[in-house]
Amino acid sequence: MKKVVKAVVLTGLLTLTGCASYSPWDSMPHQEASAWQGIGVQAYDAKALRSSGFTPTDAKDWIQVGIKSPKKIIEWNKAGFSPRTASKWIDKNFTLEKAISFRKQGLTVE
Repeated sequence: MKKVVKAVVLTGLLTLTGCASYSPWDSMPHQEASAWQGIGVQAYDAKALRSSGFTPTDAKDWIQVGIKSPKKIIEWNKAGFSPRTASKWIDKNFTLEKAISFRKQGLTVE
């Protein structure tokens, strides 16, 4: 009888623990989490973008031009580049520093 009780208690604890698992999306409203997921952004990337003031709408243009790294999105945006312009520089293998330098000289990339 003691073995049966122990098995039932253990099963109950494991079930409760499994149901109480944490999702990385738990810290934001469901609608916003769905919007991030809808544009293909993972939870930890969404948190990084969100903490820098980005919304899913803001990030969508960056994602659509192929820039998916939160670090790149944040840095290039902070430097004043639009998603489309940043993607052109990145596609030509320019670093952000070089792109800033060339832009100061009035140069663009096509």
